[in-house]
This record gives sequence, structure tokens and C-alpha cells, in this order.
Amino acid sequence: MPTVLVLIDAQRDMLLTPSVSAALRALLSRARNEGAPVLHLRTGGHELLFGSWPQEQVIEHGADDAFLGSALTDALPAGCRVALAGVWSEEAVRATALGALKRGYRVVLLSGAHEGYAPDAAARVEHELATLGAVIAGADGLPFG
Repeated sequence: MPTVLVLIDAQRDMLLTPSVSAALRALLSRARNEGAPVLHLRTGGHELLFGSWPQEQVIEHGADDAFLGSALTDALPAGCRVALAGVWSEEAVRATALGALKRGYRVVLLSGAHEGYAPDAAARVEHELATLGAVIAGADGLPFG
């Protein structure tokens, strides 16, 4: 089954730390080079931080759980592995990961490629999601094939 990279709210209007921005850029580049499907989730029609390629879907979402009221479910292949990265860890990243787990997707949260408002948000969310069945993996080591 394919691994789909889902970038959550990686938009120009978000204040990302340089390390997370670099991790997202490298992750997206690797996914594209390996031919992995990429989905961009965004709110309010804001400009994507890294743009999108023609084969990549851009999905608008309004709820923290991007599955609610959006085309995300239709865009994901059945049985795929969902690799999540983006902002904000304690809001949209967490809620979308929980939504994916609830719907039976295999979820990988990419450590180092998501961040929250609070300095410890990413670590807290990773711990919580790991206890619920998500895999926590380094953004630089995830195989897309």
C-alpha cells in the first residue's frame, strides 16, 4: 500500500521555526523525488509554503480534524499509510491524526516535521498518538515506497 504524505497547513502565513521549515521542505522534496502521493491541507485559501505540483491535491479544511467537511477521505487511497506533518501539533495535526486512526488508516507522525504553539507540544502529541497506535518516525527516515 502506498504512503501518502499529508502536509497540514504548511502555509506562508504560518510562523514556522527554521528547523521545522527545513524538515518540511526536505520531506516534500523526497516524497516528490520518490513519486509518493502528496496532499496539501490548507485553511482559508492561503498560499502554500512550498507550492504544489499539478499531480498534488490541495484540499481546503475548516475543522482541526481535516477529515470533517473536506474531500480528504475521498483523496486517500483505501488502506494507505498516512504520513502527517505540518502545524499546529496540538490542534490540526493531532485532530487529523486521530481522525485517520478512527477511520482505520495506518498513521505515521513525522517527528521534527510538525510543531505547535507551546515548546513541548510536538513531544506531548507524539507521546499521546503513539499510545493510540500511531507510529512516530523521523522525517528523514520514512520510506515512501
